[in-house]
Amino acid sequence: MGTDKKRKRQEQGGERPSKKAAIAPAHGNVKVQYVDNDEMLGPIIASTPGLKFPSQITFKSYKRTKLLPEGSHTDLLLQSSDHSRLDYLAREEKDGSAESRLKDYIGVYDPATAKMQLMPVKRVTLRSSLRSEADELHNRQARIEAAQSTFTAKRHALAAEFGSKRSRKAIEDMTQNAIQRGDAAKDEGIAQNVLQGMSGATAAMPTSEELAAAVDESKPRPKANMTAEYPIDVYTVDNVVGKELMALIEVSDWVSASEAGTGVEVRSRFVAKRISKLVKNKQYQKLKLLRFILLCVKLNDIAKPGRGAKKIPPKGKFETAMGDDVPASLSNTIRRKFASETNELPRWNIDNLMTHACAAALMVDDFEVDVNDLREDFKIENKQIKQYFSELGCRLNVPTEADRNKLKITKAESNSHTIAKLRLPLRFPTLRRGPPKGR
Repeated sequence: MGTDKKRKRQEQGGERPSKKAAIAPAHGNVKVQYVDNDEMLGPIIASTPGLKFPSQITFKSYKRTKLLPEGSHTDLLLQSSDHSRLDYLAREEKDGSAESRLKDYIGVYDPATAKMQLMPVKRVTLRSSLRSEADELHNRQARIEAAQSTFTAKRHALAAEFGSKRSRKAIEDMTQNAIQRGDAAKDEGIAQNVLQGMSGATAAMPTSEELAAAVDESKPRPKANMTAEYPIDVYTVDNVVGKELMALIEVSDWVSASEAGTGVEVRSRFVAKRISKLVKNKQYQKLKLLRFILLCVKLNDIAKPGRGAKKIPPKGKFETAMGDDVPASLSNTIRRKFASETNELPRWNIDNLMTHACAAALMVDDFEVDVNDLREDFKIENKQIKQYFSELGCRLNVPTEADRNKLKITKAESNSHTIAKLRLPLRFPTLRRGPPKGR
């Protein structure tokens, strides 16, 4: 009786639901496959504590691998400067807590084959910062490091490297005599006295590190942050353009013309190809960098060849030559930044102008630049423009298939193109040391 009532009660409850479980154990056992997540663009989990950011923001990904005693460790960083005033940075935060030591995984189950793929994912925290504050922190850190590295810490008595042939021969003879006599204590004292006497003569001589730093400092190029962990920190806007110039540069006319669909006419292929895209994405800081590059192109064009240096037109004619769209204050500021005191552009000043324009181009194109347009804008040889990017620490390669698709060029056309990429560690040209000249 109890069984009949239960059946009637079930029949009175209506029809059985038509919904089925999302994962039906049709095959019984589930096969689990582990998949390594070694690619830079693999899946991640991002947390945004107290932060709301636009969904249109695009991020540039960077990966750095450290070799530790317990094995290799890979750090992931996502960065975006699409916002006009904010920088967004997503990175792993290891605070030592139990939660930060947990590993996250995602799984994809295929009910047709009863297989589940498990993949490890990295957890990053997204934060924002004012671009002006970040630049100030970089400058403050550079001042602290400069104060800590004094000449006293760098001095070394490198007689073997900087001494004359006679002094090196004297030390060599002393060493040989000490080995033959076997009186180690006495010979050590003699050698110490010789070295002390030589240290007084060589104390004022610079070390090899100081010589290399002096050569690097005197080169016509913007100063690179050698302690940078990511390419975005190697060159800054303040270092390349300067706060005074950035405050004077206006791009509102470009924005209005592009939004109205009338277009902008400039005498630079590199600049003309990028204005519309940057206006559409509202990347106003990169627009200012574009205008800085255009100012460099104009300054190079109006400087006329002279004896030993290019001549810049005198005041009055110079502002007119720069164009009606360039205010006089902006024209004179860019002139003072790159011209000599005699209002000329010697070889060093020209190289300094070119390398600053190339550094600005790297920041505009996210540190991957096709050098062909800049070469034509400055009317120089391919060897010269490649040398300027090499002086900035870039790696120069022929366009890959991905580069050709991005540039919309054929494989045959790529022979005249070169891609300069800023990667860490930086690769600067090495100084060639030839054999000593015969007397």
